[in-house]
Amino acid sequence: MERKLTALLVVLALAGCATPQPQFVDQGQYTKALRDSASKLTWPDGRTPDLDVLAEKSGPGPDKAPAGSERVVLEMTNACAWYLGWEDARERGDQAAEGKALRVMDEVLPKFSPEDPDGQRYARETAAKAKAGNGSMATDYVANNCESVVWK
Repeated sequence: MERKLTALLVVLALAGCATPQPQFVDQGQYTKALRDSASKLTWPDGRTPDLDVLAEKSGPGPDKAPAGSERVVLEMTNACAWYLGWEDARERGDQAAEGKALRVMDEVLPKFSPEDPDGQRYARETAAKAKAGNGSMATDYVANNCESVVWK
């Protein structure tokens, strides 16, 4: 996940996704922005990320990162949480939690990263398959993007 995040951050910086003159943040500013943004997201029970670890692994370290890059990291992490939360609920037979996860997968995750229409399409297809009982795309996403996330 770290290599993918680094590559994505470079692309975002080169694209100037937020402003014509990109602003950059240091590790402390990145960590604060990550914490502030994380509090605005919903997380399934048992799948709240350890934000200290997430900031350390995804942040710029001694360098600088584009302002707003924490949003991409949090969106990916939130998708991990809901895909795993959905699977957790299915395994427990918790229909209420499963239904809530499916609603988030269907209504929230496809709206993440408007600059990435392929990612939005993937989220829509993942939700459609999950509603039909097929978790293969969610499983693939988790296997390719979530291995370094530490849950509280």
